Amino acid sequence: MRRRGWIPSVIGALTAAAILLAAGVLMAVYQEQLYSNQQAKSVREQAQILAASASAAILFDDRKAAQEYVDALRVNPELQAAAIYGGDGHLIAGFARGTRLPALLTSAGSGSGAGYIDIAVPASQNGAHAGIVLLRALTEPAERRYARYAGLILLVTMGALVIAVLSFAQAQLSRRAQQLASVNTRLHEEMEERRKTEEALRQSHKMEAIGQLSGGIAHDFNNLIMIVKGNLRLLKRKLGDETQGSAGYIASADEALDRAANLTQRILAFSRRQPLMPQRVNLSTLAQGLSELVRHSVGERVEITMRLHGSWSTLCDLNQMENVILNLAINARDAMPDGGRLVVETRDVTVTEPPPDVESQSFVPGDYASLAVIDTGMGMPEDVRQRAVDPFFTTKPLGKGTGLGLSMTFGFVRQSGGYLVIESKPGKGTAVTILMPRDPETA
Repeated sequence: MRRRGWIPSVIGALTAAAILLAAGVLMAVYQEQLYSNQQAKSVREQAQILAASASAAILFDDRKAAQEYVDALRVNPELQAAAIYGGDGHLIAGFARGTRLPALLTSAGSGSGAGYIDIAVPASQNGAHAGIVLLRALTEPAERRYARYAGLILLVTMGALVIAVLSFAQAQLSRRAQQLASVNTRLHEEMEERRKTEEALRQSHKMEAIGQLSGGIAHDFNNLIMIVKGNLRLLKRKLGDETQGSAGYIASADEALDRAANLTQRILAFSRRQPLMPQRVNLSTLAQGLSELVRHSVGERVEITMRLHGSWSTLCDLNQMENVILNLAINARDAMPDGGRLVVETRDVTVTEPPPDVESQSFVPGDYASLAVIDTGMGMPEDVRQRAVDPFFTTKPLGKGTGLGLSMTFGFVRQSGGYLVIESKPGKGTAVTILMPRDPETA
């Protein structure tokens, strides 16, 4: 990752250095051109002064005086040559340093060569042409040019280094910022996961406490029922033939006690203390056998569809599983007061990830026999869906429900090693799916 961070830094530094170098070259060329123009102007002015001074010497062909005028310019190190030509163009006086002067010059003007410029101006006396004066000067001293180029190279190098360091620092800061963002995201995810775990733990503790309480009450209540049923039998036996007038009352009381005993069994199933009698059950066969009873329970206004594609068997209590299917069908019917469609579906599924609302710590991946009861009813909002399996929680009117149906179903399924999943949205119906572990002997 560090190497990848270097690449854009190096490219940026090289690009910036190239831009600086190009700007420096352009500036150097401009400065050299500017200096050349200034030098040409200065040389021309000196040539004009020399022409004005030496015009009389030229007219009178005073070569000694003309040479003195020329020698006076030797003190200027930038002048490489100076010469005075007569009216016929022949050289009268002059000097040259490391260069050669033309022997004949007939016209004024300017020119340039490798590192030097020539300025030739006419010399006149009282309007009469006397001759020509030539000055040759360096465009720029080599030392000055080399010093400027060296400074330019040093400036570009320093700028490139500064840009490279800044680019590298920026890349490091960006990488660090990405790492901090990643750590922050992971921290938020862990905090959210911890919150969900704590919430699930609180819910588990609450359900465990309610289960223990309801289990203890159910046991005590069941003992009281047995006492009452025993006393009813003794009363019936003691009355003998005299029970004809009260036999109906005794039978009604005995039937009510049976229903109460059944309720205690359901409460024990919720608290997971009921002794179950597991046996091999095929959910498709079981649902098919209960189809007529389900049709009778939900009524004619509900259309029933059976999608029984599951072939795997599971180990569970047959009677309790029958009660689960009937209870889910009745709940679906209550959610469709104006009628609707009820689908009972079985499938063979292999689950590798925890289903929704199932703790990952308690989930066991593997093969499961799936039973789903799907309706097209009113559905549930999210807050109601999350509390659907809480004991004694119900949205039905008073006297229409106890709030124990889904709670007992949940208790039985978990006691059997399975999972209960509820999916619902307001106006879009509800799907309750039960996942029961596949019977290993039939695998």
